[in-house]
Order: sequence, then structure tokens, then C-alpha cells
Amino acid sequence: MVPCARSACSRRLPDWLTTHGRVGMFIDGRWLCSTRCVEAAVTQRISGLPPVEPAYIQGWRAMKLGSLLMQQAGLTREVVEAAVAEQERLGVPIGRTLQALGLVSAEDVLRALATQAGVRYLTAVNPSVVAHSPGGLPRDVVKALGVVPIAANQRRREMQVACTAPVPGLAVRALTRLTDWAVEPLLVADDTLPRLVELYASRPSTRHIIIGAVCDALSGPACVAQFAKRRRRVKMTQERCDPYVWVRLNADGATADVLMAMPEFERGF
Repeated sequence: MVPCARSACSRRLPDWLTTHGRVGMFIDGRWLCSTRCVEAAVTQRISGLPPVEPAYIQGWRAMKLGSLLMQQAGLTREVVEAAVAEQERLGVPIGRTLQALGLVSAEDVLRALATQAGVRYLTAVNPSVVAHSPGGLPRDVVKALGVVPIAANQRRREMQVACTAPVPGLAVRALTRLTDWAVEPLLVADDTLPRLVELYASRPSTRHIIIGAVCDALSGPACVAQFAKRRRRVKMTQERCDPYVWVRLNADGATADVLMAMPEFERGF
């Protein structure tokens, strides 16, 4: 007899019925008798995820942007201090303030932001490259994560993603771990990323099944359960990329991604 993997469930069935009778479903090889038990098991699993290491979150920012622009664009300290005061008064980013005054270009700011984050930057992206980029991520997932796959080396398992400053380090880390590819973030201008999201989302994908995209703590586990019900044998991996936890499901060549709001799990939903 095979017991349901959910500890609070006492249901048991013969092995032949769970394997060949298509009763219940398997998550990472563990049999769960119903979608209700799958939802409970997923909720428990997500709730038990440890916090992300603070060192990783803080590792992306270095020198202040004003100091970098003084070095790279030849601005005086007085000009930068005036822009900082304007930033504090109006809440306008210092780079945008300096651009409005005609003291720096958009590329000056982008280059300084890239230097600050320790990454490279792009002033333009070839649409045809994005159209053949890897991943097959749902539009809502890409938009929420703030990273758009734009190029890849299949042989070396290396991927480049476009993003805006500050670099979404947790999303990059999660993508690296869930795909087992080396992921390089490349900064683009703020107004470029939305266009890349739409371009990426328009590309066809035969392997990907969108089952929920961005969900709350109630609908997220239900999305996983429905996918498992359709596919029966599912491998589930997950990574925190606060404020979400990113769940990736694989079964019979099909892949599905779900983002769940992590704060709701931490509050005990």
C-alpha cells in the first residue's frame, strides 16, 4: 500500500492503482492522493523556504552614482551636490535630473549605472536576437521579475538577460539556479525594457504551458495542483526572489512557471 505523502492525510492505495490506475499524482516522486493534498504540500514547502542571504542582496551596489558621473562625465562636485539636493527635494533620480539639465546623456547615466552594478550595458538590442532567445517564460513572469532573456549560447549554457537598474539580483540568481545556466545581466534604459518584454512574449513556445504566472498564496498552489493533475508526474523546483517565490514545474517535456507572493506565505496564509 502506498500512503499519501501529505502527513495529515491517512489515505493509502495499492501500488498498482497509484501507478497504473491514474489515481492521484506524483510530485518529485512522492504520491499525493488529490489536488487538495498537492496544494497543502506545496504551501508547506513554500512556507519553509529560508530567507535569502543578505550578502547576496547587498552585493550589487558599490560607488554612488554622482561620484561615478564626476569621474566618467567630468561633472563638478558642485553640480552633483545640486542634483542630489534636487533628488532629495523632488524625489527625482539624480541621473534624470542631470539629463534634464543637459549635463549628461542617457548613455552617460547608463554607463555609470552599469559601472556601479559591475555589469555591462546595451544601448540597443537587435529584435531578431530577442525573437530567438531562450527560456519561454510567460509574459507576466518576465514583467514581474524584470529580466528578459535576449541571447544565449546553447553549447556553453550561457544566457544574457536585459534589465534596468538596480540589477534584480535575486531574479538573476533564481533564473541561474532553476535553469542551471550561467546568466549575465545587461543593463538597458528604462524605456527599453517594456518593449523587450512585449517582443519576448510574442515569440512562439511549444514547450511552455502558462498555468498561472503571478499568483497569490491561495491560487499559486492551486495552479501547481492543476498542472500536476494534467501531467501526473511532475518535478518541482523553487527559488526565492523576493517578493516572490519562483516555482518551476517540469513534466514530459512541458515546463510551467508560477510566481507566488512570498510575504503571504510568511504571514501564514
